[in-house]
Amino acid sequence: MFKNYLKTAWRNIKTHKAYAGINIAGLAIGIAASLLIFVVIHYETSYDRFESNKDNICRVVATYLNPVTHEVTERRAGVAPYLANTIQNDIPKIKKTAMVWYVGGAQIHIPVPGKDLADEKRVKADNGIFFTEPGLFSIFSYDWLAGDSKRLTEPNTCVLSESFANTFFGDWKKSMGQTLQMWSFRVPMQVVGVFKDLPANTDLEVKMAGSYETFRKINTGMFEQKDWSISPWPSECFVLLPDDTKPEAYHTQLQEIVKKYYPPDVKGNQKISLSLQALSDMHLNEDFGTFKGDALTHKELWSLALIGFFLLLVACVNFINLATAQSVNRAKEIGVRKVLGSSRSQILRQFLNETAVITVISVLLGFLISQLALPFIGRLMGKSLSLNLIQNPAVALFLLILAIVVNFLAGFYPGLVLSGFRPIEAIKSKISTRSIGGLSLRRGLVVFQFLIAQLLIIGTIVVLQQMQYFRTQPMGFDKNAIALIDLPSDSLDQQQYPYLRERMLKIPGVEAASFAMDAPASFGSNNNNIYFNDNPVKKDFLINLQFADTGYLNTFHIGLLSGRVPYASDTVREIMVNHTLVKRLGLTDEQIIGKNVSFDGTVKYPVVGVMHDFNSKSLKEAVSPLAVTTFSRAYGLLALRINPERMSKALNEVQRVFTHQYPTYIYDLSFLDERIAHFYTSEAMASTLFKIAAFFAIFISCLGLYGLVSFMAAQKTKEVGIRKVLGASVPSIVFLFSKEFMVLIGIAFLIAAPMGYYLMHQWLSGFYYHMELSWIVFAIAIVASGIIAWITVGYKAIKAAVANPVKSLRSE
Repeated sequence: MFKNYLKTAWRNIKTHKAYAGINIAGLAIGIAASLLIFVVIHYETSYDRFESNKDNICRVVATYLNPVTHEVTERRAGVAPYLANTIQNDIPKIKKTAMVWYVGGAQIHIPVPGKDLADEKRVKADNGIFFTEPGLFSIFSYDWLAGDSKRLTEPNTCVLSESFANTFFGDWKKSMGQTLQMWSFRVPMQVVGVFKDLPANTDLEVKMAGSYETFRKINTGMFEQKDWSISPWPSECFVLLPDDTKPEAYHTQLQEIVKKYYPPDVKGNQKISLSLQALSDMHLNEDFGTFKGDALTHKELWSLALIGFFLLLVACVNFINLATAQSVNRAKEIGVRKVLGSSRSQILRQFLNETAVITVISVLLGFLISQLALPFIGRLMGKSLSLNLIQNPAVALFLLILAIVVNFLAGFYPGLVLSGFRPIEAIKSKISTRSIGGLSLRRGLVVFQFLIAQLLIIGTIVVLQQMQYFRTQPMGFDKNAIALIDLPSDSLDQQQYPYLRERMLKIPGVEAASFAMDAPASFGSNNNNIYFNDNPVKKDFLINLQFADTGYLNTFHIGLLSGRVPYASDTVREIMVNHTLVKRLGLTDEQIIGKNVSFDGTVKYPVVGVMHDFNSKSLKEAVSPLAVTTFSRAYGLLALRINPERMSKALNEVQRVFTHQYPTYIYDLSFLDERIAHFYTSEAMASTLFKIAAFFAIFISCLGLYGLVSFMAAQKTKEVGIRKVLGASVPSIVFLFSKEFMVLIGIAFLIAAPMGYYLMHQWLSGFYYHMELSWIVFAIAIVASGIIAWITVGYKAIKAAVANPVKSLRSE
């Protein structure tokens, strides 16, 4: 029986190749989109699931509260760098603790024995470098190739990942016992262990771990003072709990630690509360973040899931539309089957089997499309994605479930329609598209298809316009043609900074130069308490403190509203503030000049100037209170304003001058506008995904529309012939075919417009600075939908309209 079903199914597919092709193409694209999105979501939710202790690993996180209202003001994963030992001593039930201090990137020097510094190997490691305690390697799972973490109790020791060891020494097997040097002040680190590279889906991607004792040696004063009030810290604390215990069980004990060690108020009169965050909650929790910072938000994951679901649904709608419309052509077949004794359930099974054949072909084709598209999606999202069915059985299970769901969604209703034909009416050809009761449903499904397509068009336009807004909106400074060069931080190298700037300013094309801790807009922030005008009480807000020399405003074209720029100095002597800080203090730009500001409540500095406001972070956030002052030890980069017309020659000379002055330091140059573009990586990704989804939604919808018009043209062949004989023009016949679909697209727009407005208004509200939603967005959506649909319908309609009526009426 099953073999007979398959033969009949294959025969019907071969007989109706065009309709089968449209259905297979639509379903394949829908399945491919769903599969790719599933792979992304599955990858995002799989972070650190490979850890053997995953159920017992937690991170200590800090929540800051308003002391009066007790409302949460901020959440941070960074905690004091001496917290791990405190927890181990005060809460002995906790099995293991480990501090992790994030370095990020660093310049690594690998000396060559017997040769001078010019011959050494230098590598700029961009991320993955930490200082940590040996306990981390007991909390997390590491596969050691050589050595272990035991000697990390000693200063000036480190362990490397296999890839880092290969990069530094050519072969990890040669790395054990070797010494490398970190930073320009060359902290020696002996390699005492090498471990296999961690999977990419981890939030703690350690590539090099230096001993925490080394970090203590470098920062002796900080560990002797143990100032618990400082925040934020770039250090995190991980703990390993005993089996069968929950993080909530340690809440009271953590608050006892807060009472015992922390001052009554931290970070601008705020209270602090410590808690444990489960490892499984780390990656997707937007409140605390991670060192890696590559997680998609819950909103983005839901958006992806909805896009995948709707694309699949649009493809199934295509199948239902075409199958119910085409059912008229199979009426006699069904009638004969019923007369010969077939039951309704047998006919339903027959059609579900036919659908299953198309679904299987579509799944295979969709899987092939996914394989081809996966590298592009992986690059777009910066993820190591895989469709390997053996290594990732969840993908195979998803494909199986997807095939069953698609087969049911696409095949059940048309099967019910076919199996419900009355045999006498079917044999006498009294079945029509109107008599099967599917006309209203098909219209509704066409409306649904174009509703989804128009929502995606609206979303694409809004995201593109918002990205354009980010690119063109003034940030309060000039970001164009600004080159940023990382500086060596050794004290001897710092003494040469003035000479370096002097040489740079002599280069033709270099118009201005400035040393600074960071560029005006950056990912990092240096938040500090503020005491104003001899008041011993902190203000109830934090300020962003930037260190820069006297050329800062001129280099970045930041205007001065009042007063002057601080005088040149290597230390903090005078302060320049922005207009937002002045407003927060309730003063005017003139009134604040000469007033005193303190960051620790003791040492006071006079305010000598007020700057124009500029965005010290991205345009997603409001301008924050800001102070700028001189402090040469904190400078981390040299900013150069270069004439665009002389850019190429100037950059060559800049590199020559820098490498001549610092021959053992890696020349690392970037541009400010490129750094700012990284603020909007997730929005750029959303823009690309929306464009792809909108294209496929329209493509699938138009496939179905083309199929329906083709069927309509075949059904109305004689009607069109009669109309032409009676004098109907080609435009009137084209209008006959297209009017209904244009009305349906209009109805879809009336539903999509308010939905699109609400959804995109909610999305835009996540940005402090954003475009205003304009009627033009919705006009483009309806016009684009109409034009695309008319082109789809028009080809078939014109072909039917210009056909010779003699041929269509010959049999009458």
